[in-house]
Amino acid sequence: MLAVEGNHLTVDVPIKDIPQNVLDEVCSQLKNYSVPIFGLSPNKPDPQLSLIGSGTLVEIEGKHSILTAAHVWHGTRSVEEVGLTLTDYPSYSFVRIPRAGIRVRCLWNEYDSDWGPDLALLELPSPLVATIAAHKSFVNLPQQRVMLASRIPNIEKGLWVVIGMVDELSSICFSEQEQITKAAVHGRAFFSLVQKSYQRNGYDFLDLSARMDLPDVPSSFGGISGEGLWEVGLSMGESGELCWDGNRHLRGVEFGQTKVSGGCRMIRCHGPQSIFAKAWEEWTLPECK
Repeated sequence: MLAVEGNHLTVDVPIKDIPQNVLDEVCSQLKNYSVPIFGLSPNKPDPQLSLIGSGTLVEIEGKHSILTAAHVWHGTRSVEEVGLTLTDYPSYSFVRIPRAGIRVRCLWNEYDSDWGPDLALLELPSPLVATIAAHKSFVNLPQQRVMLASRIPNIEKGLWVVIGMVDELSSICFSEQEQITKAAVHGRAFFSLVQKSYQRNGYDFLDLSARMDLPDVPSSFGGISGEGLWEVGLSMGESGELCWDGNRHLRGVEFGQTKVSGGCRMIRCHGPQSIFAKAWEEWTLPECK
C-alpha cells in the first residue's frame, strides 16, 4: 500500500489500483531524462557495439553530465567511444563521444557489488550538449537537492520507479551485407515500493521489490544499472480519481540486484543521502543557492 495525499487527506492505495494512464504519463515524462549507454570500438574489423547500462541526464550550474553507476563507466574501459541513443527512432539518434573526452567523478568499491559505493558523474563535452538537448532533457541536480529538503521522501509508502534499458530484451548485431551494426534496445518502467532501507558508512540504500511472476518482468535487470530512481507523487482529484502531481523527484541511482528469493528479486539503489550529501561532498559539487 502507498500513501496518497490530496485535499488534506492521506489514503492508502494498492499499486494495482493506479490507473494505467497515470503510470504511462509518468513513464513518458521521466524517460526524457534517461539514456542507454553503449560501448563502441569502431576500428576493429567488425565494429563492436554493446549495451553497458543506463544513466540520467543532469545539469549542474551550466555543466551537463550523466549520473550513473561507477561500474557502468568502468564497463567501458576497453572501448574507444561511448554512445548514447536519444530517440525511439533509428535515424539520427545516436551520439558518439570519445571516451577520453569525458571528465569522470567516481565513487566505487569494485570489491563489494552489494553495497558499493557505486556512483559516477560523467561530464559531457560541451559541443555535444546542444545535440543531446534537442532530443532529451537535463534535470537540474542542485534544484533536486533543494527540493529534497523541502519534500522529505516517503520511504515506507511512496511510489518509486526506475526506467531503464533491459539487456535481455535487447539485441545488437553486425550486418556483413550492409556493413552496419543494428541495435534494438528495449526500455521498461518498474514501479514498486521500497521494501527495505539501509545506512552504511554515510551512504543510504533502498531496495525495491520486483515480483518475478508478473507479466513483462525480465529474469534479470541487467542493462538498467546506473538508471535514476524517482519518487512519484500522486494526488486525489476532486472527483476521486488518482493523478500524478507532475513533479519530478530524482532520489537515487540503481546499481545492483539480489538473487531471487520467495519469487521476488530486490533492485538495489543508492538513495538521496548518497547523492545529495555523500557524493556531493566527495565530488565538491557547488552548494545550492
